[in-house]
Amino acid sequence: MATALPGGRFLDDLQYLRHFWHPVCTLQELDRARVGGPVGVRLLDQPLVIARLGERVVALDDRCAHRSAKLSLGRVENGEIQCPYHGWSYGADGVCTRIPSCPGLQIPGKARVARHECEVRYGIVWVRLDGSYGITSIPYFSAAADARFRLAMDEPYTWATSAGRRWENYTDLAHFAFVHPVTLFDPAYPVPPIVPVDRVGGQLRWSYSPPRDIVDVMDKMSNMGPASYRCTMPFTVNLEYERFVDGTRSVLWMTSSPLDARNCRSFFILAREVDKEGSDVPYLEFQHRVLREDRPVIESQTPAEIDSHELSVPTDKVSMQYRRWLRELEVAAREGQEAFAACLMSDRLDPSRAQA
Repeated sequence: MATALPGGRFLDDLQYLRHFWHPVCTLQELDRARVGGPVGVRLLDQPLVIARLGERVVALDDRCAHRSAKLSLGRVENGEIQCPYHGWSYGADGVCTRIPSCPGLQIPGKARVARHECEVRYGIVWVRLDGSYGITSIPYFSAAADARFRLAMDEPYTWATSAGRRWENYTDLAHFAFVHPVTLFDPAYPVPPIVPVDRVGGQLRWSYSPPRDIVDVMDKMSNMGPASYRCTMPFTVNLEYERFVDGTRSVLWMTSSPLDARNCRSFFILAREVDKEGSDVPYLEFQHRVLREDRPVIESQTPAEIDSHELSVPTDKVSMQYRRWLRELEVAAREGQEAFAACLMSDRLDPSRAQA
C-alpha cells in the first residue's frame, strides 16, 4: 500500500517493479573489476553481487550466509565467488561449495545465497528480482542490431532522483525551451503540441514534430527533428529522430534503474547514421552538456518520488498517461499474474485519434 508522507504526499509501493528487468551495470564495468567481477550493485534497495562465473554472468544476493560479509568484496576463483571474510565459496546457483575452516564438514543446506534472473543484452547486465509472473521482457532498443547505425555507449550516471522522475524529464516536451535554449531548442517556441499517446505491447508510444525554425538557433550537434518515442515500461526511452541539421537518423536510448525510491542510475546508448567512422567523443560530450543542463533542475524536485498531488496541465499529457499506467501496474501486481499481464500487455489507443 502507499505510505503517507508529510504534507499529504505519497510514496508508492515499489514491489511491483521487482517484476521488471532492470539494468545494473555494463559489461565493461564488470570486466574492469578484477577481470569479471565481482561487482556490488543495488537494485530497489537490495544489494546484489554481479560476477562472471565461467561463461555465465550471474546475480546473487550480496551477503555471505555465514557472517553476512559482502561477497562483492571477495574474488572470483575457479568459477566461483569466494567470500572475503572466511573464504566460503559459492557457485553460479548460489549454493556454498566450500568452507575452508571445516574441510570435513558436510556443508549445511542453508549455506546458500539467493540467485536472481540475469541476462546480458546491449552490453548491459540486466536483473529481474521476481520472475514469478513471467510477463516482462528486456526493453526494446530499435538500433541494437541495425547495421546502418554506429552505437556509442556512455558511462552510466547516478542522480539523486527517482527513476520515474528521470523518465519524465527525458520525455517532457515542454521543458526544451527553458532548460535547453540553444542547445536543443529555440525559446521562442514554448508551447509543445498535445500528441496522441498510445499503449502498445507494453510500451508508451507517441510522435512529436518540433518547429522547423529551431534549426536556426540550435547547436549543430543536436539530434532534434521529427521524433518517434517507443518507451518500454517502466523506465526506458527509445527515441528516434530524423535530424533537422542533416536529414540523417539517430536513436537516443536511455533506461533508468531504480537504486531505491529516491536515487537512480541511468544507462545511455547513442546510435547515429552520420560520421560512422568518426570518434564518439564529440557526440557523447554534447549529450553531457544536455545532462548538465537537466541535472540541477531534476535533482531539485521535492520529493524525489513522483508526487500524485502535483498540478498538471494539458501539455503534461505524456507524463499524466505515464503516471496513470504506473499506478495501474502497481495495483494490478498486487491482484496477481493475470491482472498484471492484462494491465501491461493490453493495447490502448488514444481516443483523440478518433476525434481527429
